Amino acid sequence: MDYDYNRGRYRKRAYRHDRRGDDSKQETVQQRLQRLILKIGDKINSNLQSDLESIVKVLLNEYNNNKDVILNTLKVCITEIPTKSGIYATLTSLLNSNSYEFGVEIISTTCDAMEDALKNGKWTTVKLLMRYFAELVNFNTIMPFSFLGMIDTFLGAIHEHDVKLERSDFFVYCVLATLPWACEYLNENVPSELEKIYSAIEEYMNLRVQKIESLGKSPTLQSLQYYRDCDSPYEQVDYLESLWRQTVQLKSENWEVKILPKTYKLFESVRLTVVNGNLNQELRQFSLPPDSLDMKYMTPGTKFWIFDDSLITIENSNIHLPVTSSITRYILYDVAADTLTLFSVNHKECSRYLLQYKDSFNSEYIDEINCNVYEAVMEAIFAEMLKLPSSDVKQIYYNTIVIDMCKGLMEKIPGVFGRTFRSLFNRFDLSEYGGLDVECIRRMTEFFSHHLSNFGYIWNWKDWIPILEKDPSSGQYVFIRETLEKCVRLSYYDRIKPLLPQEFIESDIFSKTAPCTNYKYQNDDFGDQTLYEYAQEVYNALRTKTPPQEINIILDKIKSYISEKNQNAASMDIDEQDLDPESTVLEIVVQSAMMVGSKSFSHILNVVERYISILSTLNETNEAKDKTVRYVADFWKYNPQFLEIILDKLVNYRVVDPKNIITWILSDIILSDQYTHLYVWSILRNTLKKVVLRVQQIKAKLEYNKKLYREQEEQEKSEDAETNETMRISHDESIANLERTQDIVIRDQKETFICVFQRFVETTEIKIREFETQSIDPVKTPWWRWVVGFIRNVGRTYSTEIQSFMEAIETIIFTDNVDPRIRNVWDEIRDVYERENN
Repeated sequence: MDYDYNRGRYRKRAYRHDRRGDDSKQETVQQRLQRLILKIGDKINSNLQSDLESIVKVLLNEYNNNKDVILNTLKVCITEIPTKSGIYATLTSLLNSNSYEFGVEIISTTCDAMEDALKNGKWTTVKLLMRYFAELVNFNTIMPFSFLGMIDTFLGAIHEHDVKLERSDFFVYCVLATLPWACEYLNENVPSELEKIYSAIEEYMNLRVQKIESLGKSPTLQSLQYYRDCDSPYEQVDYLESLWRQTVQLKSENWEVKILPKTYKLFESVRLTVVNGNLNQELRQFSLPPDSLDMKYMTPGTKFWIFDDSLITIENSNIHLPVTSSITRYILYDVAADTLTLFSVNHKECSRYLLQYKDSFNSEYIDEINCNVYEAVMEAIFAEMLKLPSSDVKQIYYNTIVIDMCKGLMEKIPGVFGRTFRSLFNRFDLSEYGGLDVECIRRMTEFFSHHLSNFGYIWNWKDWIPILEKDPSSGQYVFIRETLEKCVRLSYYDRIKPLLPQEFIESDIFSKTAPCTNYKYQNDDFGDQTLYEYAQEVYNALRTKTPPQEINIILDKIKSYISEKNQNAASMDIDEQDLDPESTVLEIVVQSAMMVGSKSFSHILNVVERYISILSTLNETNEAKDKTVRYVADFWKYNPQFLEIILDKLVNYRVVDPKNIITWILSDIILSDQYTHLYVWSILRNTLKKVVLRVQQIKAKLEYNKKLYREQEEQEKSEDAETNETMRISHDESIANLERTQDIVIRDQKETFICVFQRFVETTEIKIREFETQSIDPVKTPWWRWVVGFIRNVGRTYSTEIQSFMEAIETIIFTDNVDPRIRNVWDEIRDVYERENN
């Protein structure tokens, strides 16, 4: 199997030779039990009843000998396979009806799991256990009032003193996310209690809107909206509001949830036996964990639809899904999303469950409403991948799932993928200066280029020829251009070029040449023959691995030559711009080092490592580091992939600092014509990620060492007081050094983010004045869409880091003197932080 029961989660598949080795061994009783429990109910068909009855007999026979294996496997399946909550609840109920003791053990195990999940903030586990308990209510294994006690506990968060909106929202969401699994039973047996739950949530939702609006805020956070500066194809609401509207619709339909399989109805006689035989179980009284700064709840994001109601019409017969207000849409989306998250370490297993997704629900009802569940799955995959501010799993995982599904069901999935992709592509631009969020477009370029690389880069490019007539700063044009650039990265220029229409080759959407260098001293017509010869001498010295001491002699000669030339020009009153000796030497060294190592990444890194002493000496000042970044960028201007990697490595080697890279990126020169080129924003993203990661690493190392030293001091106590004191002093010094390092990296992180916003404000104010002199509204421009869009993404992505020095940012940068339009961008970012804390 692909489940690691010791660790309690799915693991990556073994290599092929490992699997052969496992297959050669005889399956143990424990492995057979695990396999049976895992596989039960994979497909809900006519054999399900007999399959359940058979496994019940097996588990009852093995209960005394393998109780722990059975209980642990059941717990894992209940909490990590979202598609089978009803199956495992039915299995539990059948075991309980045959052995009350067995039932007690299972309920106790799952209650333990719930307490652990609440304590440690495992919110997906909490939600799945609530649904499992709801299904137990359907079977009469748990009485309604026991279940309702748990619901009351969760709704109790509403009435906590000074409760944060994020906290109360989450626990209300948990209740709403559970109701569809039990509402039919509750409506039939205790309708007044169901009405109380509904009324309590209705009152909360009304007060919630009033509270948010009283603060002058929007119920949906502006910075987390997917469509901006355009007419959104649908009303953008947050996750909770969306689910509440679906619940209102569910109530109007008399609480009927037809999409969920009613497996408990296969055993009506057993259900009566449980009640008549007093075989009901009781849930424990759970308590919600106290709130704390470390407790993270559901992200207050915006619900993202791809197949919204405007696409689900009689005229559009290609889309086969219920309307977005239907609870069926929520269930299909949420179960798929949970499956994606829980199986993130094993994409093959995830793909297997998603490919047989229809078998997990009431297939007769799905056929009756002509629903294509794969459209719901594809919608969930893309919505999770494009989730703002960030996806829960690395993007490559979602790419891989789509590829697995396309290859696994070639007759169905590629068509669904095509419809999903086209629906998104058509919404990149919904106005001249607005549409889908620019960060989502960036992720789509990475997804699509990777997807094409797995299918021979075959695409009907001719369909996009009309896009060539659009503004080069439009979302669709940028997407195609950047996708092609990334395809070249994943392959090579001459592999991609023949696949494209001639119209693409002749336009600016595809590079005229393969990625190459821009060596300033390539030809002898440079102008200054002497300087050219010196540059060649430096280049040859680096190429032949000349010792740094000898190269320094050449550099001194260059400085002397330039100084003498400047003096001669001044004495002869020649109108010629003076060259700065230090800057010229720096440029020659940087350009020559890049040229010597331009063959590959390893070559350039070897050159940098070999001559790090020269580079460090030449970059002692911040001004020199700024110039180094510009020189490197100029050299690799025709090869953005190398530029991204080289700048990242120069930060590692401390040749330049993150702030130097940020200063270059957010300069008016770069943002005047490069703002739609995604390599610019990729460099910014990678630079900030490196700064944040360094702080996290130092903090983790400090905490680890503190814990380790405490344990060592406890274990190694001796009677020799002098030895104990020496060890303590050594540990204290080590901790003190780490704390000093932590203070330094935290300060650097603060200064880096301040630099981002400061440069943004300065450059944007320049651009605003430029636009206004042309009588153009800056906000209604592509420049504003892309630049402000990516800065907004920095703010919402690094909320944890920025919150710690938010007051400093407002005091230094976003003052009352800042243009209101710029200030509004910061206010949107700040609203995310305030929603998390209020």
